[in-house]
Amino acid sequence: MAVITTKNIIPISRARARLTELADDVSKTGNEKVFTKNGESYVALITAEQLDEFHRFKEAEHLSMLESLVEAADDIEAGRVYAWDEFKPRLARLRVKAKRIAGA
Repeated sequence: MAVITTKNIIPISRARARLTELADDVSKTGNEKVFTKNGESYVALITAEQLDEFHRFKEAEHLSMLESLVEAADDIEAGRVYAWDEFKPRLARLRVKAKRIAGA
């Protein structure tokens, strides 16, 4: 993923006049452009490949969440559940592990 730099943040009023040029730059470099409106992020210009990748990621994320829900329902049905007092220390360990993985 490319890093967004200040040169890739463009007011939409300026982008209108330079859209073909900006699209060519994104296509060649893969560097996304962020268009602003009234000083706030508004829309982004990315390659079609980047958009496809985003959609694949979102679909995989959705499927993973559904699989987790099915697994959780199976656990509940099978009686594999914890009381809050049992689960609380386990949750704390999971949070520590997640932070370590995320590099926080």
